[in-house]
Amino acid sequence: MTQMTPPTHPGRMAVTGFSLRTPLGDDAAAVLRRLCKGERAAAPNAHFDASTYTCRLAATIPAAPRPTKHRKFVKRMGLLGMEVGAEALARAGAPARGARLGIFCGYGGLRAHWDDLLPVLERQAGDPHATNAWSRGFSSLHPFWMLFHLSNNAHALLSIDAGARGDGTTAAGSNAGAQALRAASVALAVGSVDAALVFAYDSLVEPETILSLGTSGAATNAPSPASLVAPYDEHAAGIVPGEAAAAVVLERPADAGDRAISFVSAAATADGAVDFPSSRALAALAADLAAGETIVDGAALASPARDAAERVALADVLGPSATLLALSSATGQLGGATAVVQAILLAEALRAGVLPPIAGLDRPSEGPLRPLVRAEATRARSALALSAGMPGLAGAVRVEVP
Repeated sequence: MTQMTPPTHPGRMAVTGFSLRTPLGDDAAAVLRRLCKGERAAAPNAHFDASTYTCRLAATIPAAPRPTKHRKFVKRMGLLGMEVGAEALARAGAPARGARLGIFCGYGGLRAHWDDLLPVLERQAGDPHATNAWSRGFSSLHPFWMLFHLSNNAHALLSIDAGARGDGTTAAGSNAGAQALRAASVALAVGSVDAALVFAYDSLVEPETILSLGTSGAATNAPSPASLVAPYDEHAAGIVPGEAAAAVVLERPADAGDRAISFVSAAATADGAVDFPSSRALAALAADLAAGETIVDGAALASPARDAAERVALADVLGPSATLLALSSATGQLGGATAVVQAILLAEALRAGVLPPIAGLDRPSEGPLRPLVRAEATRARSALALSAGMPGLAGAVRVEVP
């Protein structure tokens, strides 16, 4: 398809700083090199013994959060989110401060970890009146326990650290990163802030999420990384749960000037599905952002039926010969952090002039689009990316480099 003039609608904003933590590392250039080699982060779950679970593999972040006073109130992934947010701000050099700086957060959702709750619940009577519930276990909870699970704890503490008093939001769900990017773009477009820090974090590798994804059939049951089948393969059989934290600083293109590293537009939707969103929902998001792109990072749900439907629907928007990538084949599915990670890594690939292959893809299933099986050079300056999660949530980003 013919490359069109980049859109100038209010949603297109400049990225002036970024940072990330992924299962493949925390340096975008180094992560891209690993992606181009076809490396995969999938391994036996490093956070707990998952050998008795349906899904035994996971893609985990190797680095721990740095020591901080905030560890009393924020759990591991929130701390990583705060780290990348602070790093992105430092790298951006954006002049906006105080009421002109907004912070927008996306996180996977409120999940009380089993490690916290099992000791509390194991001796409960189970009656409707919660008889003696306090003495039977709830008294063992730390007084700060609820602070760990506040939806905006990382957002609030990072705002204090950064001195940001401008508009902001906290979005939740598997498309939270796309929601946060979109909200930040709107705030910039209407002039309520002059710079927006968007940070997102999520983990799908804890026992409660591993159990849910495994029993639903969404996650792989491969016993080892060697037996893992890639998305868009004719025998694809489930995603690898992963985790990530990522952040970008957005400014209006005119304000960013030559500090612009890349440009991003975002969209998000929910179609009411109980499980993953329909291919129609994904295609509608792509159509909303597309400007003649011939490269797309797919949702990569690793289900032959869903993968095929996605390809057919996207072909109507991008053309049947568009190049299909799947960053999550290497990083694992990253939940609410996906869109921000895609915005960073796709920009890195476009700047480098190279597209990474779909990791582990040996037997692409038949159908439209061109699943990439080996790294190849590109002169394209823009690409689309899609993400999907339950229940019926989808996100999309358009990434462009100068």
